[in-house]
Amino acid sequence: MHVSEAIAAAFAAEGCDTVFGLLGDANMPVWAALATTPGIALYSARHEAGAVAMADGHARASGRIGVATITSGPGLTQTGTSLMAASRNRTPMVVAVGNVASTDRHNVQKMDQRRFAQACGAAFHPVTGAGNLAAELLEAFHAARHKRCPVVLDLPVDVQGQVLEWAWEYTPSYAWTPAPPGCAPAAQVEELAQSLRRAERPVIIAGYGAKAGGAREELLELSQRSGALLATTLKAKGLFAGAPYDIGIAGAFSSAPAERLLGQADFVLGVGAELGYYTTEGGLLFPEARVARIDASPQPEQLGPVPGQYLCGDAKQTVAALNAALAKHESGRRGFHDDVTLAILRADTPLRDPAPDGLDPRRLARELGCALPGDATVTVGAGHFWCFFHMYTPVRPEVDLHLSYQFGAIGQTLPLAVGIAAARPGRPHLVVEGDGSIMMNLQELETVVRLGLRMAVLVWNDCGFGAEAHKLRARGMDPGLGRWASSPDFVALARAFGGEGERIEREADVAPALERALAHPGLYVIDAQVSPSVVSDPYLKLQFGAENRAPLLRLPAEMSR
Repeated sequence: MHVSEAIAAAFAAEGCDTVFGLLGDANMPVWAALATTPGIALYSARHEAGAVAMADGHARASGRIGVATITSGPGLTQTGTSLMAASRNRTPMVVAVGNVASTDRHNVQKMDQRRFAQACGAAFHPVTGAGNLAAELLEAFHAARHKRCPVVLDLPVDVQGQVLEWAWEYTPSYAWTPAPPGCAPAAQVEELAQSLRRAERPVIIAGYGAKAGGAREELLELSQRSGALLATTLKAKGLFAGAPYDIGIAGAFSSAPAERLLGQADFVLGVGAELGYYTTEGGLLFPEARVARIDASPQPEQLGPVPGQYLCGDAKQTVAALNAALAKHESGRRGFHDDVTLAILRADTPLRDPAPDGLDPRRLARELGCALPGDATVTVGAGHFWCFFHMYTPVRPEVDLHLSYQFGAIGQTLPLAVGIAAARPGRPHLVVEGDGSIMMNLQELETVVRLGLRMAVLVWNDCGFGAEAHKLRARGMDPGLGRWASSPDFVALARAFGGEGERIEREADVAPALERALAHPGLYVIDAQVSPSVVSDPYLKLQFGAENRAPLLRLPAEMSR
C-alpha cells in the first residue's frame, strides 16, 4: 500500500464520505487514491478557493469534518480567503495540500506553506513519512475536530509515493472524543435561577448552539416562567418566530421596537450564543443589564464586551434544569410580559418611501420569506443586500439558515452553498447573493450543474456594489464609483452552464418565480432587478445617522398556521 492510499483509507475511517478539490501535480497521488476508495465521493470544483469553501459548507451542514484536497504553491495561495472564513467560523476541516518534494529545489511552486496556512488562521500539520503517517493523520483530524479549526495537512508528493511495508492500521480521532457536556452543575443552575427570579426585565438571547441543540421548547417555557423577551443572534434568526414575545435579532439588525426594549433590560441570558461585539453592539445594546451565558465550551473563547456568569452545559438539558429550579419557587414576576410591552411590539411602523427605480428590496425580502417552504435550506451572502434579508424576510423556526459573512468577504456564498447542497441533497435550497459577489465565483455554477445539485440562486441585482455606493454617498463622494451601467444577463449565463432561470422586475412575480425555481431539478437562477437607491435600515442608522425605524419582523398569519 502506498502512503496516498493509506491517507484515503484514513479519510474514510474518519467518516469522510465527500471530498472537494482541484487536481494538480502535487496532490495527484492522493486524488487518484480517493477516487478509488469505496464510500468516498470526490467532487471537483473549478477553483481551489471554491473547493475549500465547499468543504466548509459541507461541514456546516453535515456536522462532520469537511475535507478538501488541492495542489501546492498557487493551489494553496488561491484558498486564503476561504481558509480565513472557515477559521473565523470555527469550522472543523482538513485540507490535504500537496507539496513539492523536499529535494526539488528549483520547483517554481516551492514556498513556505506553513507560514501561509498559519497566516490564514489554519493549523498546519505536515506528513513526514510512512513511519509517522498514522500518528500524524490522527493529530490532524483531532485538531480539526476538537479545536474546531481548518487544518492544512501538508503532503509532499514524494512522501505520498512511499510504500508501507506493513499492514495499515488506523484508529480514527473520534474514538478519543470525550462525551458531550450534560447539564451544568446544580449549584450554578440554582444561582442562575436566583438571578432570573430577581430580574425585573429579563431577556433571553439564543444563538446557533441553542438552535442546533434543539432547545427551542425549553426556552419558550423559560420565557413564560421568567417573563423574559426572546431574541436571537443572527445565525439563529427565526428560532422563536410566532412566539408573542419574540423580538427578533439582537444587535446590528435589531428592529426599532427591539432596540427600545433591549435598552430596558436588567438581565440578559445568552444560550448557545457568544454575545459578541455585533450581537451586543459593543455592549451598548443593553447597557444596564447583568449577563449570564450557557454554552457547551468549558471556557468562553474570550470574555467579550459583556462578561458575566458562565455555565458550561448542554443548552437543552441546562435550560430544562433551570425551568425545574424556577418551578420550585415561582416569583410571580411578569417581567416584560405585560400590555405595555405588547403595545410596543404590535405598533405599526410604516415603511419609508417606496422604491422609485426597481423592485423594492424590503418587499422582495418579505415575499421571499412568505414563499419559502418550512423544509428549505437558505444560504445568504454578505453585502448591503443582506440587511434587507435579515430585517424583512420572515423564516419559520425549521428553516436551515447558513451565512457566509464570517470574514466579511463577498464572493464566498456560491461555493459554500455547493458544499451545503451536497450535504443536504433532499432539501429545497435557496441561495441569495449579490450581483457583484456572484461574479467572483461564477464558474461554480457549472459545478452545480455537473454535480447534479438542486439549487435556486436569487441574484440580488442592483447593478453595483451597493454597500460601497451608499457609503460613498454618506461620505460626500461619488456613489457612481460603486455602480455600473448594467449587469450581465444572469439567466443567459445560467443556461450557458446548463441551468435554467428567469428575470423578475415586479414584487408580484417573486413568489411564483421562487416556486418554479425550487421545483426545478437542477440549477435555476432568478435575476431580481432590485432598486439601487433604497438604503437599508442599518445603513441609514450607521452611515447616515438616521433614527432606527425598522419594523419588528413577524410571521404573516398564513405562515403561522
